[in-house]
Amino acid sequence: MQNKTINVQSELTVEDAIAWNNYYLENSAQWKKNWQLMHFLFMPVMIICFGSGIFYLNLGFSRNILSTVVGGGLAILIGGGGFLYFLYYPKMLKRRIRKSAQLIYGRGPNSFVGLHKYTVSSEGIHDNEDALVKWIAVENIVKTPTHVFILVHEKKAIIIPRKSFPDEAAVNRFMQDANNIFKASQKTV
Repeated sequence: MQNKTINVQSELTVEDAIAWNNYYLENSAQWKKNWQLMHFLFMPVMIICFGSGIFYLNLGFSRNILSTVVGGGLAILIGGGGFLYFLYYPKMLKRRIRKSAQLIYGRGPNSFVGLHKYTVSSEGIHDNEDALVKWIAVENIVKTPTHVFILVHEKKAIIIPRKSFPDEAAVNRFMQDANNIFKASQKTV
């Protein structure tokens, strides 16, 4: 298996960049850490604000109506606003990713959008016969419903759309062969 070479030709688009960034967003350690922080720190604070606002409104009417309405209303707004932010944050982030990718890759010629010829061998992965990613830099090979990502260190990947393969069997063969080469290279390092 060491001498096997796999060739794949892909036409990358802005949508492929968006797919990669969304995959990274949903699967990166940093995102999971941030999401846990939101669950365990941000949400309890928002619930306390919202609950104290309602409690303050219910108890405060006998004293000073203006301070009760302002204080209770402010607490409810902060708590409710935080809860809405929590619900819509992932969608807002994905919208930002889409907008940024379209801005970066949608204008003029660049090295990402266009035809890529990947050659996978025991040496590593060549992109358009010039850039080489050695296996030592590869962390994993992942298959999603729309893409194959060869994960290269933090925040970087070689992106191969599944439409680059004629059928599902070809995708599975590529995954099997690439994983075999990847595992064999790890044994030699």
